[in-house]
Amino acid sequence: MRVLLLMPPYVPGFSRNARWEGVQISGSWWYPIYLAYCTALLEGGKHETKLVDAPAARINHEETYRIAREYSPELTVLQFSIKSLDNDIATAERIHDLTGSELMLVGPSTFYNPAEILKRSSKINLLARGEFDFTALDLANKVPKEQIMGLFWKSPKGEVIENHPREPVTGEDLDKFPFVTDVYRRHLNIRNYRQSCHPYPYVDLFTGRGCAWGKCTFCLWPNTINKGVGYRTRKISSVIEELKFVREEMPYIKEVYIQDDTLPKERAIELSEAILEDKLKIRWSCYSRATLDFQTMKLMKKAGCHILETGFESHSPEILKNIKKGITISGAEEYIKNARKAGLEVIGAFITGLPGETVETIRDTTEWARKLPCLRYTVEITRPYLGTPLYQSLEEQGYLKDGRPNYPHLSTEDIYRWNKWSLNRIFFSLNYLLRVLTRPSIWGSVIYSAKHYLPHVLSRKKARETELGW
Repeated sequence: MRVLLLMPPYVPGFSRNARWEGVQISGSWWYPIYLAYCTALLEGGKHETKLVDAPAARINHEETYRIAREYSPELTVLQFSIKSLDNDIATAERIHDLTGSELMLVGPSTFYNPAEILKRSSKINLLARGEFDFTALDLANKVPKEQIMGLFWKSPKGEVIENHPREPVTGEDLDKFPFVTDVYRRHLNIRNYRQSCHPYPYVDLFTGRGCAWGKCTFCLWPNTINKGVGYRTRKISSVIEELKFVREEMPYIKEVYIQDDTLPKERAIELSEAILEDKLKIRWSCYSRATLDFQTMKLMKKAGCHILETGFESHSPEILKNIKKGITISGAEEYIKNARKAGLEVIGAFITGLPGETVETIRDTTEWARKLPCLRYTVEITRPYLGTPLYQSLEEQGYLKDGRPNYPHLSTEDIYRWNKWSLNRIFFSLNYLLRVLTRPSIWGSVIYSAKHYLPHVLSRKKARETELGW
């Protein structure tokens, strides 16, 4: 079967690939990793595929329709989001009109009332909740719809039918996928993707799916696409073979970004020892929790790891408890101290507007962040996504306004304003500027990000006068 896998166009800068859907203010672009793995599985099943990431490629609607018309897919797998739902439905319907393709919606937003979404269009009849790789493969293999697990579909009468949930993809299943990095190489323009302070160009991949911690109430992927599913890993020999493939077939790649939600100690040790045993010279980075120990960090550095991206979120113990973060302030400080001692850089992630937030806690977190010797910071506004415990909790307490946090003592507008204050306070601090000046290797990346970042933080517009960035 001929399958089009599409990240549809929307407004400039809007990304559905990130763990925070919305307009990116740093110019960063993530790979469409789940769509790409699905592409790999379909190709392994001998199906013809075309992967199109319209936002990253700056492809507009008309160009997307031209591509679809020329390719003429029999099935279109389209990743949508609630923020762009009207746009995404209209795009899918237009593709159906042009090609007659069946349409299946996928992605984290499938946890928002699938039946209601499907009823919004007479032309979209399929939706796959959670991990959708094997659901798409079953469709391509023409398995009867009523037999496909994980599928929501419409009967000829327009009734939405929910099939039995699909079992999680296992580690053994992950070993069957062709290399996702080869999918990137053949389907996408690698140079459309970049991360601030990471070497450019880069690629990313999973050594395992799901989060080894998995308790944070706000996190999108573990609470939606991997909801209720633990950490499942590939054979380490398979990971090493893919790293070799990148080194040999994509020699222009300067870094491999491990996209496991967090790389736990045991997996970090296993990966590092395998890289060293194979004498594989490759630079890599990963997500890590602020609980990793010094000895493991030293081993990772020896194996080629350079950057740990870590969620600190807040300096308030109460807020950390509210979101089930499972870290302490003293532990986080020891963690970053050990990382620097091991020769690793840390990208620190913080969030404004979590439950328990006040003006005082925002100030306190900001001043704490300024003191931490991070290579880079992300300071996000709280985004309560449907399907996450955070959304449910705020909704039950009446603390949502147009889907955004709105507390009696801290309004939606306050959160937005204080987030901009926090960003400016951190990025225009003397400590951070000196840190950047002493690292010539990241100057190009910082300048690139600044071109996108400065118009946002210097703008006097209220809450962007749009919901897109939040």
